[in-house]
Amino acid sequence: MIITAVTNEVHPDISPDGLPSIFGRAQKAGIDSFELRVVEGKRFPLFEADAWDRLKTQSRKFGINYTAVSPGLFKVPLASELMALHANHLLPMSLDLADDLGVKTLILFGPTRAETEQSGEFDRVVELISKAVDQAVARGFTVQLENLPGSWADTSDSCLALLDAVNHPDFGYVWDTGNLYESEQEHFRAGYEKLKPYIRNVHLKDGAVVDGKMTWMRYGEGVTDVKGQVEALLADNYSGTLVLEAACQPHEMEDFPTSIAYLKSVLA
Repeated sequence: MIITAVTNEVHPDISPDGLPSIFGRAQKAGIDSFELRVVEGKRFPLFEADAWDRLKTQSRKFGINYTAVSPGLFKVPLASELMALHANHLLPMSLDLADDLGVKTLILFGPTRAETEQSGEFDRVVELISKAVDQAVARGFTVQLENLPGSWADTSDSCLALLDAVNHPDFGYVWDTGNLYESEQEHFRAGYEKLKPYIRNVHLKDGAVVDGKMTWMRYGEGVTDVKGQVEALLADNYSGTLVLEAACQPHEMEDFPTSIAYLKSVLA
C-alpha cells in the first residue's frame, strides 16, 4: 500500500511559510505522497494565486507526489443553489487544476441529506454522481466516493447502494474508517466486507464518541481498531493508498509522529 499524508494533518501551519515544514516533517517519516486537500487554510482548488505557486514550487523541491485531489465536491444539499455551482464550475475547475499537477484521481462526496427525504431523491443523487463520473472519466480520471456523516454516503450500506447504482469501473470508494464509525458506531468488519471490492483509498482515523461527540485521537488511543483495519488490508493484499489523518483535538505537534510510530509498529 502507498502511505500518504494530508498537509493540515501533518502540521497545523497555514502560513505562507508552512509548506516546507509540512513536507519536511512528512519526508522525515518516510512519506512523499500526499492527497491534495487544504493548503494555507483553503481547500483545493480555491487557493490563493501565490499559494498555488508556492505549492508547485515546494512540491518540486521536495519531490512530492499527489495521489488524488479532494475539492469537497457535492458536500452541499442536493437542492441547494450551491449544487449547480459545484457541478458546473467546481468540478471542471478541479479537473483542470488536477491536470496541471498531473493528478488523475478525483474524490467526491454524497450530497448532504435533507431532514426529510424527498421522493426520487436517491435517483437524483445517482444521476448527479454518474454525470460527474462520466465527465471526469472522459478526461482520463478515476473517481472515488468518500463517506461522510450526514451525507448520502454516510453508512456502509448507503455507500454500497451508491456504488452499485452508479456501477462504473472507474468509480471506487474511499474507506474513511473514522467517519464510518461516527455514523455507525460499529466495528469496521461488517462494513469492510461489504465494501471491500470497491476500496481504492483508505482514510485512517482513530477516535471515540465522548459526551455524544466524535473526538479524534492518536492511533491506538480510540476505539475504531486501527490495528485491525490495517491488518485486514494487509491480509487482503491491499495495494491502494492509506491516507494518514492523524490530527487530534486540539491538534498538537506530536500527533503526527506518534501516530506514525504506532502505524509502523502494526506494519512491522
